[in-house]
Amino acid sequence: MSDLVVIVGPTASGKSALALEVAPELGAEIVTADSRQVYRGMDVGTAKPTRADRESVPHHLLDLVEPDQTYDVSRYQRDADAVLAQLEDRGRLAVVVGGTGLYVRAVVDGLGLSDLPHDPALRSALEDEAQRSGADQLHARLAARDPEAARRVHPRNVRRVVRYLEVSELVGPITARWSRHPARHVARLFGLRPSLDELDRRIDARVREMVDQGVVDETRGLLARYGGLSRTALTAHGYPHWAAHLEGTLSLDEAIRRTQRDTRAYARRQLTWFRRDARVQWHDPTAGAMAVRDALRATSRSIDP
Repeated sequence: MSDLVVIVGPTASGKSALALEVAPELGAEIVTADSRQVYRGMDVGTAKPTRADRESVPHHLLDLVEPDQTYDVSRYQRDADAVLAQLEDRGRLAVVVGGTGLYVRAVVDGLGLSDLPHDPALRSALEDEAQRSGADQLHARLAARDPEAARRVHPRNVRRVVRYLEVSELVGPITARWSRHPARHVARLFGLRPSLDELDRRIDARVREMVDQGVVDETRGLLARYGGLSRTALTAHGYPHWAAHLEGTLSLDEAIRRTQRDTRAYARRQLTWFRRDARVQWHDPTAGAMAVRDALRATSRSIDP
């Protein structure tokens, strides 16, 4: 077992900025736990750390695959385990930063993902059922088989609902299998939770900044190069709306509004996920930057980098 500092919270809460500030003090490198930032070329629309950020502090698990490829949590777990082993060999501490709850748990708790079975035919049938009957009905079916899994996934996250159902029908509830695996790391989990009004303000401002920074042109380039994005890459909020704007079916103002709406809803789901973890020490990042930094340092004093 090894030590980890983990910074979690909803999108736009200030996780990345805090990690950049404290990582050098801890002799640490940043390990990203973000299911969208693994895609090359999807930079502006995923608020990926800039080149200057990466030169300031080494970052890992960014730009792993092309955006027309699929990438899932089991693959992330393998990649993260390899990075953490390398950091440990070099005597470097890892600061895990991210808002993708399942990715964080895969790193911190060592979920038993590699041995979960797959059945392409069953998965295809479940996907067809979702299209015929609707996402809500499929989610209700999951709730009947695995209530805890259903509580952890939004009904509109069809890809994950399908995966949880696939596993539950093959070997039983997926959450029961997660609980069999002991934690791999001694983790200090630190959460950033601004007020909802402040969070909404930050999200709305970030989406407009993305437009100013060229997210529409970025989307145009991605579509020209790849023709389309994979089903997992399309979970990155905004890209379907920017694509619709480029096709002429959505005004830019409406694309902005829908992206803001979707991102706000996602941020609330992130909060719901992380609030279930009693290990997280929550702080309001607007209460004073120095107070937040001091709280994180206090959680890490026992760590010898």
